[in-house]
Amino acid sequence: MAQKLDENELVNFKELLMANSIQNDALVQLLIEEGIISEQKYFAKFKEVQAQYQKRESIR
Repeated sequence: MAQKLDENELVNFKELLMANSIQNDALVQLLIEEGIISEQKYFAKFKEVQAQYQKRESIR
């Protein structure tokens, strides 16, 4: 039988989105600081992936 969720443990969409953004930002900063990727390569890939998402969205 399903259990009722504790409302005190639930997060709203904004909190979830913010946590995800902070995690991604921290990871990217660490990769750049450690020299694993360059800032230029990161932004090039970011723009590439962003265009892919926009293309998929326009098809819908």
